[in-house]
Amino acid sequence: MFSPWSLLLKAVLPAIPEIVATVKALKQREQRVEASRSDGDARLQQLEKSMDTQLQLIEKLATQLLGIQKILRRAYLVALTALVLSLIALGVLIFS
Repeated sequence: MFSPWSLLLKAVLPAIPEIVATVKALKQREQRVEASRSDGDARLQQLEKSMDTQLQLIEKLATQLLGIQKILRRAYLVALTALVLSLIALGVLIFS
């Protein structure tokens, strides 16, 4: 008995394990891609948080540097005033 169904089954049956293996491989690949995407998203969020922390630290340091500049400017003025006064005192001692 020769039927078109038996011919079709003989042609398709050997390919079924290959089709199943291909579908499994595609599913595994999709799972790996999703996992790597979620890992990438988590890493991106971690980097954003780190950058925010670093930005806050930089802002604090900039504020502290401005404060230090003011203090150094005042110390410079005090030192310059002390130098001028000591030179005046030295001149009074030498020329008197």
